[in-house]
Amino acid sequence: MNQDRFQKAKRIYSSVLELKPERREAFIEEACAGDESLRKEVESLLACQPEAREFFRAPAMEAGAKALANEAHIDLTGRTLLHYSLEGKIGEGGMGVVYKAHDLHLGRAVAIKTLPAHALADAERKQRFVREAKAASALNHPNVIQIYDISSDAGVDFIAMEYVAGKTLDRCIGRKGLPVGDALKYAVQIADALAAAHAAGIIHRDLKPANVMVTEKGLVKVLDFGLAKLTQRMPSDASTDVSAMKSLTEEGRMLGTVAYMSPEQAEGKPVDARSDIFSFGSVLYEMVTGRRAFQADSDLSTLSAILKQEPAPCGPGIPPDLEKIISRCLRKDPARRFQYMADVKVELEDLRERTDSGRKEGEVSVSPVLRHKSALWGALSVLVILAAMGIFYFLQRAPKEAPAMRVVPLTSYRGSAILPTFSPDGSQVAFSWNGETQDNYDIYVKVVGSSAVPLRLTTDPARDLYAAWSPDGRQIAFVRETDQGRYLYLASALGGSERKLTDLYSVLAWSIPYPINWSADGKWLAVSEDPPGGPGGIFLVSVERAEKRRLTSNIAGVDYSPAFSPDGRHLAYVSCPGTPSGCDVHLLELDSDLAPRARPRRVTDQRIVIYGLAWTSDSQSVVYAACLCTASGPFDLWRVDSSGAQGPARIDLAGLDARYPTIARGSRRLAYARSATDLTDIWRYQIGKPPERFISSSLIDTNPQFSPDGKKIVFGSNRSGGCEEIWVSNQDGTNALQLTNGLGRLQGTPRWSPDGRWIAFDSLAQDGHSDIYIINADGGELRRLTPFASDESVPSWSRDGKWIYFRSNRTGRNEIWRMHFEGGEAFQVTDNGGYVAFESWDGKTLYYLKAGSSPLYARALAGGPERQIIDAVASRAFYPVEDGIYYIGPGDAAGTYALRFYDFANRRSRTLSSIEQTPNLGLTVSPDCQTFLFSIRNPESSDLMLIENFR
Repeated sequence: MNQDRFQKAKRIYSSVLELKPERREAFIEEACAGDESLRKEVESLLACQPEAREFFRAPAMEAGAKALANEAHIDLTGRTLLHYSLEGKIGEGGMGVVYKAHDLHLGRAVAIKTLPAHALADAERKQRFVREAKAASALNHPNVIQIYDISSDAGVDFIAMEYVAGKTLDRCIGRKGLPVGDALKYAVQIADALAAAHAAGIIHRDLKPANVMVTEKGLVKVLDFGLAKLTQRMPSDASTDVSAMKSLTEEGRMLGTVAYMSPEQAEGKPVDARSDIFSFGSVLYEMVTGRRAFQADSDLSTLSAILKQEPAPCGPGIPPDLEKIISRCLRKDPARRFQYMADVKVELEDLRERTDSGRKEGEVSVSPVLRHKSALWGALSVLVILAAMGIFYFLQRAPKEAPAMRVVPLTSYRGSAILPTFSPDGSQVAFSWNGETQDNYDIYVKVVGSSAVPLRLTTDPARDLYAAWSPDGRQIAFVRETDQGRYLYLASALGGSERKLTDLYSVLAWSIPYPINWSADGKWLAVSEDPPGGPGGIFLVSVERAEKRRLTSNIAGVDYSPAFSPDGRHLAYVSCPGTPSGCDVHLLELDSDLAPRARPRRVTDQRIVIYGLAWTSDSQSVVYAACLCTASGPFDLWRVDSSGAQGPARIDLAGLDARYPTIARGSRRLAYARSATDLTDIWRYQIGKPPERFISSSLIDTNPQFSPDGKKIVFGSNRSGGCEEIWVSNQDGTNALQLTNGLGRLQGTPRWSPDGRWIAFDSLAQDGHSDIYIINADGGELRRLTPFASDESVPSWSRDGKWIYFRSNRTGRNEIWRMHFEGGEAFQVTDNGGYVAFESWDGKTLYYLKAGSSPLYARALAGGPERQIIDAVASRAFYPVEDGIYYIGPGDAAGTYALRFYDFANRRSRTLSSIEQTPNLGLTVSPDCQTFLFSIRNPESSDLMLIENFR
């Protein structure tokens, strides 16, 4: 570099730093006076902020600054990062350089996005880069770019993602815009992608045509979630009783592209999903008109237009309904826009259907002569067909009616028989059973239709689960679970020797099953794992060599229940983006070597809990067990067409709470486990008396709480036959009345306000996320307190009734937050984990658990460190009173729990009563501290059922 030029560039750079952002561009233009080389040097120095600023303050470090500035221009083409060979640069932006690359392991094209070397020391920029990958990887959606890997090699951080061949949307839009049909087709897909992102708590913040890819077949892919907005808690001000919120991209600083910013984003204010809706409106406007909604001579003028002006009318040829949608997206006030992207998608879909319908009607308009000829030919065709049908009827015998499907029991043992798998011919079934004494699960085999005692295949004291019969019928694979880990085993189907095949990494700690499955050729086993360093997914394990090969990746959630289709062309599995209540069935097309042919395809859109799946014998359908409520059940069997032509349909014949389906490939048999539906009851303990069952039904009754005056009890129950709802009864359990009715999939954790007028509770919505709601204790309309895209649950009230505490995962982990009873801003209370919380009697201290069962912590609400006061509390079961805390401690080796009282005066606990069964969710105490209510989990009970003649 010319030394004089470098010195001049340095001077310009130093002057630019002192200017406001809106003045910098004009100053650089004037100072460089058309010298493009000089301009590039200045831009290189600016790209190095904040590191270069320190270099230029010390003249001796000039060489280092020079090297740092030049490093931004290194081209990695031809290099290999891990097993990715970089073939050429295909894009470059403020957050990285994108290369087309070749995956040497899987033999496929990928896109590699790298963080420029000069930005590695910038902690915020690097953090945003990693957050982009995690945000996008959580969105397993056909219109969002798929992330394969996040890694680092030779000092280069990078993301490996799906390579999409096509054009960016800005290159597809002509001077006069797109045809309305194409614009609607693309817009629906973009809206669907953003709706999925918002449901996952992700805001794009930089939506523009250049961040949307369109393939030759018209498939849309939304790119670059590098500016996704997350929040973190700032230190609280001891002088106030609130905690401030701060964006990871600071308030007052604009991130995004000027022409597509929302007004609130242009002003540097905090933004939510409605900001993306405004940007979407700007993009849609440009798609149909060919011009930007807000465009001026400078960035500053453009910002002014966004804040003060309305875009020009779309012009002739644009349907009025489409212009109304665009206009509503582009309203300055976020409260007057569409509030949810899912609503925008529905409006666009309806408009597209009406537009397509009108076009088709125009296409079939023909002359009367042609209609007359068509009618004649149609009549002749009908006669010919009828004649052919008559001949066929007389030449062929009438087909026999197929035998009716019927349900018969397979087992009727004490305890729980679960997770069945058929032998190849369907004559035998292997399963897990916890035995006559219900002390441990082992693998058993029985002949279908036989009353003989089943053959016990394993006898290890560890839990043996997820049996899978090999295609040749000779072996049974299963998973052995111990306190040390999970292990994959093989055993002879006749009993005897067993062989450990490999160790299996653990999976996310969700209470869901993780079955295994054989490939059609018997050479591989598909398993679910979450290896250290991530991401989790479905892996293949070689039966001969125990080597592993990845099939799917899921960074934010888990993939499980793999099942090969009988024809070997597809793998079905369950994929959850981040919560066990948000799962769907996915299909992965495979080649002859069991390598993926394309990205996975989602065939359900229910966002539910799923317990097992199986293919039908013709490889045309997948049967799965799903619960629309919660992981506790009840489950139903569902069936979905693998082509996606037909949506899911419930298999009513299976009955209530059917789980773990398996289908025999050699016969028309479907087996499943039917579990007991009375999973929990509410028990009562009164001082001086033994605990007794108190509120019970044939279904779930759980999570009780006394009203402040002790005259009422609120609790959760699904006794109405659907998902769990909120119920209220008298203090003696009589006159139970249902308070809520079908708000979402599940209502739970009801809590009275101190004055007894209101009840707060959490509700699981259709998108798999939970929110806090409030209802009058006498019934009436509901009020949603937490309109956020994250999960909020387990509410409780402050003693003065002004605040509601709840658990939220918006920061990436569970913490305690609180909001005013009437709504408004949410404030984070804990900063080292929190899940269940109650305020102290005097309102000065918060007591909380960090998980459903954990030590109990205390923290002064005025500020200060947390402290542990009780070693262990079971199943959310604690309740503070004026002089201490009542709680249920952990169970001992015999499975006995203790109801205890922690005395504030001496800081010691004493036992009040023993509880012989396992507690489940919560503890409440009457105002006189003489009566205690808590939930008890009933013993497991499950039988295997068989559907004969299944089709």
